[in-house]
Amino acid sequence: MLAVMLGELGRRGRVGWDDVLAIQEAVLRYRLDVHDRSSDLDAAGHELLLSVDRHGLAGLPTSASTAHVSAVDADGNACAVTMSAGYGAGLTVPGTGMLLNNALGEPELNRLGLHRLAPGTRLASNMAPTTGRTADGRVLAIGSPGADRITTALMQVLGQGCLHDADLQHAIDAPRLHVRFDDSGAAVVEHESDPGIAAAVAAAGYASRDHGELSMYFGGVGAAFRHEDGALEAAGDPRREAAVAVVG
Repeated sequence: MLAVMLGELGRRGRVGWDDVLAIQEAVLRYRLDVHDRSSDLDAAGHELLLSVDRHGLAGLPTSASTAHVSAVDADGNACAVTMSAGYGAGLTVPGTGMLLNNALGEPELNRLGLHRLAPGTRLASNMAPTTGRTADGRVLAIGSPGADRITTALMQVLGQGCLHDADLQHAIDAPRLHVRFDDSGAAVVEHESDPGIAAAVAAAGYASRDHGELSMYFGGVGAAFRHEDGALEAAGDPRREAAVAVVG
């Protein structure tokens, strides 16, 4: 860890406290997620040094490589696709530019230990691309990036739309919360600023953290919708970069 941090200081030259903070956060988070769980520290250390020597801190894994696309058409066809490079395998399919993922190396999907699954085992995934339709002709395609917040984001957006008749954009814009568990197994509520959420958390007695309004931590839901009369609608999440289009 020291070698990596010093190497990054050298690459940056003159540094300020913001650099020291960024370097420590990146390197020590990597240690927490990977090295502290590794069964072969020597191999993991050499792999880290090689990766950082080639790519700098960009060689450390980040989890910002998931994208989602939702589409419906006037005939009622629907498609929802979520794709992820995970932390990235550092490889692309020749001639395509498609990034290969490394789900075998994602700690949060391998609680039993990295690389412990037998060949052929189906991998866990947080991704949950979803389509739905009703008898009156309504059709929905929806999904999100966001690691383990994908399912809770979709739960809340679908709950707003399906149970409370919120329009698509309002359902996506509404405040969200996510329950995670700390190392002791205690529940901690991560949430956006909202009086109702704050009151519920206080009443339940959970530890909590307020992320402010519209935090990217809570995913980036994208949805497309066909109304019963055939009219089309699309909505994107202001929490992350999004693009929508309705082509008639």
